[in-house]
Amino acid sequence: MTTVAEPETLDLARWIQPGDRIMMSQGCAEPLTLIECLVRQRAGLIEPRLFLTVSFSDALRPEHADHLAFDGLGGLGSTTRLSRAGVLNPYPMHLSRLCNDIHSGRFKVDVVLVQLAGPDSTGRYTAGLDHTVTEDLIRQARVVIAEVHPDASVLPGPGTISPDQIDVTVASRHALPAPPAVTPDAVDQRIAAHVAAYVDDGSTIEIGIGSVPSAVLDSLRGHRDLGLHTGMMSDAVVELITGGVITNRHKREDAGSSTASSLFVGAGSRAVLRDLPVVLRPSRHTLTPAVLAQLPRFVAINSAVQVDLTGQVNAEYVAGRYVGAVAGHVDFARAAQASADGRSITVLRSETPSGTSRIVAGLSGGVVTLARSDVDVVVTEWGAAELAGLSVNQRAHRMIEIAHPRHREQLLAAWHQIARGT
Repeated sequence: MTTVAEPETLDLARWIQPGDRIMMSQGCAEPLTLIECLVRQRAGLIEPRLFLTVSFSDALRPEHADHLAFDGLGGLGSTTRLSRAGVLNPYPMHLSRLCNDIHSGRFKVDVVLVQLAGPDSTGRYTAGLDHTVTEDLIRQARVVIAEVHPDASVLPGPGTISPDQIDVTVASRHALPAPPAVTPDAVDQRIAAHVAAYVDDGSTIEIGIGSVPSAVLDSLRGHRDLGLHTGMMSDAVVELITGGVITNRHKREDAGSSTASSLFVGAGSRAVLRDLPVVLRPSRHTLTPAVLAQLPRFVAINSAVQVDLTGQVNAEYVAGRYVGAVAGHVDFARAAQASADGRSITVLRSETPSGTSRIVAGLSGGVVTLARSDVDVVVTEWGAAELAGLSVNQRAHRMIEIAHPRHREQLLAAWHQIARGT
């Protein structure tokens, strides 16, 4: 029987045992009321370990590491501040592997704190804004504590959640977390123009969030009959759906509907989503090779931190800290290259804000997210480098051509040294 609790009286020590691994729903579905309880009661818990994914809030801060241990996929959203403070222990995992391992029980999770939508007229709930792994977490965990939010969207998905699957429910006391506002600048728009040339009418796209992805999506407003099969659905994606650009007419999987796992959107998009052909599915489904293989002209567009001269991609690590994650980058990149007429595109600005080149002779910390053998196209504001099918030497020269002009001479000298083995 589900216990209904008030946030002020919820005693987490009753439910959380020493050393328990705790996971939470992510992004706009962060259960802020439950996290607030966890932070407030942390001194009374014994060595709990939180496994984090994407966060948009400052609910968990470095000073909370006095009693909470932080693990996670990497520096995603505001979890980057935990990484920079040296209190985040990253797990370099493909998102597909993590989701499959949670589903099978191989990746053990003891307690889940989830945000849910509902209940409906039959008393059942849905995963609301985040279907990435929520349903599997609820099935596998020993304890399920749910924060029910009145503004969480109820969209078509794989199923509903029975009250019998929930140990405790708490009514939310916070507004839904909002994704960070982004305003693409001229550099982002130049990158987007190069990317748009690789997206034909009728293509199915995968894309994340941030200023460059927002610029790319804006550059696709003149396209026709695009499909969507992605992990994160942003406000910019919703605008393309309402504008008739994304119709999913050529998709075989979820034909006529846009497919995503999480809604990373604001209130305006949530207001119209109920009337749009959108289906939310767990990442275990969206990342399944058999599902991905059915996507026509699949174009995967993913961001990077650095790319070296041979095409190796670092999307995780810089300056001694994790600022990204493997996540679904490799899963989608490989699927795009396996798709008929598909393309995998890695995007990055050529320089950091301080003027350091992001096209490099050697990756920071030697961290490789996407192997050079899996790389197809790399795009900066200076152009597109098509690397698939090129020799190592040809790749290096193509990469130097899309580096910022002020770094090209130095990169060429570095490559000559590498090529000579000195």
